[in-house]
Amino acid sequence: MSDFQFGHVSMLYGLWLLPLLAISMYYASRRRRQSIRRFVAASLLGRLGESSRPDPARRVLKSALVLGATGFLVVALARPAWDNIRQEVVQRGRDVVFLLDVSRSMLAEDLSPNRLERAKLSILDAVDRLEGDRVALAVFAGTTVVKCPLTLDYGFFRLALDDVSGMSVSRGGSLIGDGVRKVVRDVFDGKRSNYRDIVLITDGEDHESFPVEAAAEAGDAGIRLIVIGLGDERLGQRIPVASGGSGPAGAAERKFLQHEGQEVWSRLDAATLRQMADSTPGGRYLNVSTGAIDFGDVYRRLIASSEGREIGSRTIDAVEEKFQIFLAICVLLLALEMALRERPSARRATGGLLVALILPATVQAATVRGLVNEGNEQYRSEAFDRALTSYEKALERDPDSPYASLNKANALYRSGDYATAAQVYSEAVRQSLDRNLPELEAAGLHNLGNALFRQAEATAQSSPGQAIDLLVPAARSYLDALSTDARRADSAHNLEITRRLIQRLREQASQQPQSGDGGGRDNQDGQADQQQQSQGSGSADPDEALRQAAQEQEQLADESEQLARDRQEERGSDAREQQHQKAQELADRQQALSERTNQLKSESNQQSRQRIEDASRHQQQSQEQLDQNEPGDAAKSQRAAAQALRDAADGEQAPREPSSAQAESSPSDQAQAMTMEEILDKEKQDRRRRQILQRGGIVAVEKDW
Repeated sequence: MSDFQFGHVSMLYGLWLLPLLAISMYYASRRRRQSIRRFVAASLLGRLGESSRPDPARRVLKSALVLGATGFLVVALARPAWDNIRQEVVQRGRDVVFLLDVSRSMLAEDLSPNRLERAKLSILDAVDRLEGDRVALAVFAGTTVVKCPLTLDYGFFRLALDDVSGMSVSRGGSLIGDGVRKVVRDVFDGKRSNYRDIVLITDGEDHESFPVEAAAEAGDAGIRLIVIGLGDERLGQRIPVASGGSGPAGAAERKFLQHEGQEVWSRLDAATLRQMADSTPGGRYLNVSTGAIDFGDVYRRLIASSEGREIGSRTIDAVEEKFQIFLAICVLLLALEMALRERPSARRATGGLLVALILPATVQAATVRGLVNEGNEQYRSEAFDRALTSYEKALERDPDSPYASLNKANALYRSGDYATAAQVYSEAVRQSLDRNLPELEAAGLHNLGNALFRQAEATAQSSPGQAIDLLVPAARSYLDALSTDARRADSAHNLEITRRLIQRLREQASQQPQSGDGGGRDNQDGQADQQQQSQGSGSADPDEALRQAAQEQEQLADESEQLARDRQEERGSDAREQQHQKAQELADRQQALSERTNQLKSESNQQSRQRIEDASRHQQQSQEQLDQNEPGDAAKSQRAAAQALRDAADGEQAPREPSSAQAESSPSDQAQAMTMEEILDKEKQDRRRRQILQRGGIVAVEKDW
């Protein structure tokens, strides 16, 4: 044994528990003897046989075994280690260059506090996820400056990023193509490699530097381009310039950049940026626009998960941990203490039998828990078939486990097998009821309603009566979930949606005999005419226009869900390309519908305006998710937008939900409401909160819509 050491020396303070435990045992033994003397007369104690009285020596031995097991447990927690070992650690990663636009247009405030500061916060999100990747930082305007070469020193990278401002480049302008060429030529080495990425963050404004051709040259060198577009693509935003005022007076005298007597409005050039990304192998374009994006999560999915090359190796000296020895001795001493009886005549096999009964049950419980956790990991990775296999193995070991049953039903639900999922949800509810687990019972009832609702959706057009037969028990499931847990706002929300759909299908069924054979076609034509009327005239009924927009939003959600299912079933390269094009088409249609929603807001009353703003926020979120080729998440946002539009049309109270974005206002209003430092602090706190949530465990409840 050499170089003996502890991994957690502070745990050895737990040895102070041993004398306290010994004193407690001695005191308990004395109290026990005193109680026996008060209860049984001394003359009667002598008549009892030896077998009826506990053996003092055995009692002392049992106490010593407990004290010894506690001592070995404390030592094991301190992680003792000895015996030197040499380990070779191989570092793998990618070379990633963040190319940041610092031109004057990046000072526009359509993102708070401005585009440049929001871009820096997004880069910090990504740096927090770095694990072995070499990173570099370059900024450009009229020229390009490398602020940090490729390095593994992330602290130095953060310092370089903090110093970036609109004055980091002396020459004005915006030459995106020159920036890409500079990075390819001076930051990367000249060898072709498929382990290199350029993350370009810009608003897309360019002064004839041929950016698409520059991106194609980078693609020929094997470099992937990930482009993040910032700014308002439709209206644009003015560019503030420094003024001599301060405080409220300074805000009133605020000036904006002018050219030839006219104010300059900066807009996002999404078309050019999308062409640049498509010119590189595996390139991606993320249209942030004026919304928000968790770039740390994007980095994890697009870059950190990609294959990396070996960038170095080193040999480290370590000592081998031996805590397993002390833990095994602790378990052995506890088993002996359980097997040892205080009375000699007691059956010596009782303790051993107890151990034989308890240990297999404990091992079985641990095995079931391990299989469920394994299935949860596969579920989070959207490998639902493998997750289903793990849950079924767990149910083979414990058929009455409500956790395994509920998670199995969730996997079936996400795979699209709603009928089988409904059956398993019913079984999970019964098992939760038997084990008195009300929270799990409420989750199963809510998810059972979801499964029945999805089956009804599939038959609503062809067979309204059959759909109603499924929706009625779905509504009952949501109501039972609320009865079990009155705090479930999602069940109340889904219950209202289900009731409205039942009413609409019943009205449709009552009108169907009058419409004859051509009723379906006439209905479609009527909807098309209604859509044209709502688009063509601002004087139409605003409530009817909102209902029409909600119906179109629901249709977009259905198509997004279908695209998500196609992504799970078809994984070929050709299929992926078609799915990507379909996602972009849906994003364009979503943008057009978002513009119509904004127009309807000006035509509505004050009571409905707040709900229309909620719908616009969900629409913007769904458009970003479609741009990132995430149709499943987009469908949920689209259904939330449709519900908000229906609430606005019906004049009902909108669901209360926290808002992560501040209300729309003019740049001067934003400057008066919050300072730049306060906005940055808020963004950093939001980023930390997102990271904490991502480290948490899975939630067994399937949240839908």
